[in-house]
Amino acid sequence: MTRTPLIAVLVASAITLGACATGPGGGHAPPAVAAKTANPTLDPKPRTELDRYRAATRESDGELALAQHPSGRLSEAQKAALISLAQANSDPASSGFVIRTASGETAFGDAAQTARAAMEVLKSAGVAESRIQLDHYDAEGAGAPVKITYRRVQAVGPDCRKGWDDLSATGSNRVYGHFGCATAANLAAMIANPRDLQHPATEAPGDATRRGFILGKYRRGEQTSSSKDTQASGAVSSAVQ
Repeated sequence: MTRTPLIAVLVASAITLGACATGPGGGHAPPAVAAKTANPTLDPKPRTELDRYRAATRESDGELALAQHPSGRLSEAQKAALISLAQANSDPASSGFVIRTASGETAFGDAAQTARAAMEVLKSAGVAESRIQLDHYDAEGAGAPVKITYRRVQAVGPDCRKGWDDLSATGSNRVYGHFGCATAANLAAMIANPRDLQHPATEAPGDATRRGFILGKYRRGEQTSSSKDTQASGAVSSAVQ
């Protein structure tokens, strides 16, 4: 007489526990998402030990402020800064430049002329006009600087200053924890264009005229290499032979 109520109690308990496990939605709990690595220059699963550390890129906001000059005349230092800025952001895939003047300035004053002069320098340095915009920023009164805002890419290397292993402990025949760290840090410090870390640099076109000249000499059986220079022969001095 007590077997049927006992079975009913067990079934009800199983249903209750199942509901608690699946949650109110009735589905399975979503899988846990692995947290992103805090240090973008460290690969926790490298292909080789030398790939553990790497130089990475980081985008940030940049700004160049130009002081106003009469009639928008730019100083030589300002021109040099603009040319350097254009060369550092010459990649067409990068964002453009926004030249801003204070909202309190007139449309034909020194600030507006300075902005137009800066635009011409950027264009002459190879920046397409479509990548340059003119705008304003909130500022009252006259004499405020002309601001050029842009997105810059910086090369970031790993921090190799802390956490060094005992380099004399070689019993396990394993590489130390900072193996390759200095190489990646030096690359980040020396690279001229950080965007080269994102994709290969564009190759310059080949010299077809020079190639045809060398191939012509090769077909005629002539020497294609440079002539020998006696001053760069590398021979040992006769004084020590």
